[in-house]
Amino acid sequence: MAKLYELTKGSSNKNVIVDNDMEVKHWQHPADGVARMLEDTDERSLMQIFTDGSITEKGVGAGIVFFESGLHINNIQCTLNKSCTNNQAEQLAILTAL
Repeated sequence: MAKLYELTKGSSNKNVIVDNDMEVKHWQHPADGVARMLEDTDERSLMQIFTDGSITEKGVGAGIVFFESGLHINNIQCTLNKSCTNNQAEQLAILTAL
């Protein structure tokens, strides 16, 4: 807590790098993908993950699709209890993807 206070209230150490608040309009769009470094290499790979949750007359479900370098590598489908909400299905998809 002391370190957080120091960072937010003005530290005497000006070499500390901290994330700054950024307006939503400046955030990277999720569809732009995520670049990640592979272990022990300098090779970069583009990973895209798409999630969705929905409710239909057939029930409540969540789905996740994984692409790497433009190639479909995996997908996951989850069926939820019919008392779950659309938001819960969306959140489950995101948590499962992570």
